[in-house]
Amino acid sequence: MSMVRKRLLAGALVVALLATAAFAQLASSEQKVSRAAGVTTATICLVPRGTPAVEVTVTVPTVAVPALLAQTLSYQGVCAAYGKPLALGGGTVRTYAQIERNAPKTIGITFPRGMLSGLPTSMTDGHHCYDVNGDGQLDEMSECAGGHERELTLPAAATRIAGLPLKWALVNWNPHGHGAPGVYDIPHFDFHFYIQPKAERDAIRPGPCSIIVHCDDFTRGITPIPAQHLPADYRDLQFVEVAMGNHLLDQTSPEWNGAAFTRTFVYGAYDGKISFLEPMISHAWLQGVATGQNPSGCLPIKQPQSWQTTGWYPQEYCIRYRSNRDDFTVSLENFRR
Repeated sequence: MSMVRKRLLAGALVVALLATAAFAQLASSEQKVSRAAGVTTATICLVPRGTPAVEVTVTVPTVAVPALLAQTLSYQGVCAAYGKPLALGGGTVRTYAQIERNAPKTIGITFPRGMLSGLPTSMTDGHHCYDVNGDGQLDEMSECAGGHERELTLPAAATRIAGLPLKWALVNWNPHGHGAPGVYDIPHFDFHFYIQPKAERDAIRPGPCSIIVHCDDFTRGITPIPAQHLPADYRDLQFVEVAMGNHLLDQTSPEWNGAAFTRTFVYGAYDGKISFLEPMISHAWLQGVATGQNPSGCLPIKQPQSWQTTGWYPQEYCIRYRSNRDDFTVSLENFRR
């Protein structure tokens, strides 16, 4: 028997024992042992603490879930498929996908809490710059864009889903924030989930227009989205960025109405099409989620009347801290066709 097989069997044994013990204790205290046949069940991904690389999808009594999450590295739902991790700060970022019956349940990015420490402090990584004033030097504050970026592949299991428009992901760390001034100019992360193929995104050239973008590509970036495909309350403020595209912003979000920016949802656009879906989250908000000062959970995504291409699209974006794993997930969820 292979070592992997042994670990899988050991994991299954652990979950069975823990689930049985937790359920028996609760059922006994409530004198419901005789009704055990009618209990509800839940699906979790069992991850034993001793073998964190081993994940097994199991079904357990719902009342056993809190104990399992507390005593193991397990998490709710089916086990995830993962993309390749890339280093950032004091940790890594990587994509993940939870899939059931060939349908997406969750497409997201996960990272340990340690990633929030040791992050770069310079304005950008210098990948996307343009000498606007032609002086032969680059001013990173005014002639570079994109922050510190990590280009992430989606898990193969996700890209094989028929009708899933998402193709790849991009994380940008912005130590000094970016425009609009007084709104998003605080340290934050941009979590992009791209519909636009990467080669097309890469072709958005640097130049002197808008946010260090080629003027022809700026024009393509502000090509209007047909009204039926534009979510309510989203406006084009012509924030077209090199190697990224345009950013359509919800003018009803708190940060546009007197409150400090904490998190928001952005639609990307290019050449008259929605190009990416983007939760944008401040560094301070994530820290507050880990300490319990801010809530873990989901927020609705405003939908267009119809999508330009039919397929699976998320209805919510979620920000969660998982204390048993000491990590975060930023995800798109509740997919519908």
